[in-house]
Amino acid sequence: MPNKDLEIDDSEEANLDATDFGFIISADGELKSLMYPESLEGDPPEEIIMILEILGIDLTAPKGSRTLH
Repeated sequence: MPNKDLEIDDSEEANLDATDFGFIISADGELKSLMYPESLEGDPPEEIIMILEILGIDLTAPKGSRTLH
């Protein structure tokens, strides 16, 4: 059931902060792109690690083993 309290901002200028993470997920649940603050590249918060694990992303895998667009 849809969450009626959820606000969707479809404007071109999103209100992103310097510490925000962004996920682009296809309709079939495939992670297409991940945006993250450069300052947290090597040490993401535990909540982000959990989301990535749900999406099947292994942060310990060598770079380049999975291509995101």
